[in-house]
Amino acid sequence: MNRIEYIYRSELPSRAIVVYLYLADRAGKEGTCFPYVPRIARDTGLSGQTVQRLSLI
Repeated sequence: MNRIEYIYRSELPSRAIVVYLYLADRAGKEGTCFPYVPRIARDTGLSGQTVQRLSLI
């Protein structure tokens, strides 16, 4: 099972999946990316508080 399939089958909240996919889409060859919370919030339509809360999952 690949990573994306695993994420969809997980019991993560849908908002967490949105953030995961956002980060995965922006990751470089090494698999890293470092966007700011406000940027993630703006690009995904989530609140900054929600994005911060999801980083604890």
